[in-house]
Amino acid sequence: MGSLNLTISLPIDSVSSSDMEELEQGDCATTLTSFLLRTQPILLLIFGFAANLCSFVVLTRPRLRRRPTFSYLAFLSLSNALLSLIHASLSILGEYFGITVEDLPLFIFCRFLNRFAIDSLTHFSLYTLTAVDLDRIRTVTSKTANDQRYSRTNSGRQRGCASAFISVCLVESFLAIFSFLFNAHWLILYGYTEKDPTGLNDRTVCKIPFLNNTNNFNIYTEAYTKYIVSILPIAEIVLFNILPFLISILATIIILRHISIKYTLLSHINKRLKKSRRRMELHLSILLISLNCVFILLTTPHNIYQFYILKIQGILDSKKEQCRAATIQKYLDLLQQCYFMSTFFLYILTNKRFREEFYELLRRNLFLSCDNHETNNSSTQISSRHRRHHHRHHHRNDKNEDNKPNYLAPQSNAIMPTRFSMTDYISQDDCYDDEQLSTSKGLDTTVMRLSVNPSSLY
Repeated sequence: MGSLNLTISLPIDSVSSSDMEELEQGDCATTLTSFLLRTQPILLLIFGFAANLCSFVVLTRPRLRRRPTFSYLAFLSLSNALLSLIHASLSILGEYFGITVEDLPLFIFCRFLNRFAIDSLTHFSLYTLTAVDLDRIRTVTSKTANDQRYSRTNSGRQRGCASAFISVCLVESFLAIFSFLFNAHWLILYGYTEKDPTGLNDRTVCKIPFLNNTNNFNIYTEAYTKYIVSILPIAEIVLFNILPFLISILATIIILRHISIKYTLLSHINKRLKKSRRRMELHLSILLISLNCVFILLTTPHNIYQFYILKIQGILDSKKEQCRAATIQKYLDLLQQCYFMSTFFLYILTNKRFREEFYELLRRNLFLSCDNHETNNSSTQISSRHRRHHHRHHHRNDKNEDNKPNYLAPQSNAIMPTRFSMTDYISQDDCYDDEQLSTSKGLDTTVMRLSVNPSSLY
């Protein structure tokens, strides 16, 4: 999921930005590293922040957000967009302006943005993807969910959509609260300030007090340091590495089995069934499988390396070894950040419904204003000519017509409302997409019949 910047208090993670600058002046400073560190923030802003924000707007459109899978993915895109913005902003400040978190206020940049916001959003995004996996497993294995989804009553579908969206919001609220509580310690105890030896202002130190032998050490900082060094790494490896990885693998296997069975059935039945909403379910499953595969490929190397660092953290003594380990960790962190820039393209490539909504959003926002302006001008001119022509024609008919009543006139007026009622029916946003409007949207096709008395025609 996004940059899984695990808050493991390792010697590498506790190296400040100023220390990293000293390390980069050694053998670890390469042209490739500098190039990646300068280009990655720009790519994150374009393909991470902007693209995920666009995905969030598309996924929250009424046609998509009624499905729990798309609702979860909307929250996932929003959290990834915020993560991309924070990572890109901090990287731009450091790479282009030479400003590190130790040059900025302690609470806002060191505690809130650099630690709490990144870790909270990372854990939230991670478990949002896990929630999508679990919901998809429930959908493909539950017959009750399928029966409820194919309900033909509009009121039943609307209630089902509302309850599903509320359930998604409740789950996401619980995940947000859990992520906040789990990472709240960064806001209280992490980092400290000390007097700057070259000036009168306080200097921000974005490190754990114990690892830096500060004079402000007390019983609370000792307990906090033991928690950071001994308990938190194991908890994060289990909760945010092993468990989501196993769930993603399990979900991928179950969904692949579901897709193979569905396609086998679809190959033995008529084409009409192939175009049903079961095709939509298959597309959703393929989308989720692609997300899981990319997530596993881009995050597993970093997770394995984190576990490896835990084993050798007491061995890295020299500056050169720490620099090499920090460089590898940075490369793997950049690899994980590529997940931000891949989700939008995965949505485009694997889901037809997302492509349609994205194109519709572009058409309405980029071209609709020009089209409306031209359409309004042309329709105004046509309407004016039509009214003048209709007035002259009606005036001539009043002089020549006899007293014979016209029984068809009221019926011709009754036909027009049925035409607009059809448009209204079709434009309504029903709860679930159906290929046949007359049955799934509850259209009464009898309104299209002419209610003309045959005796009145003679």
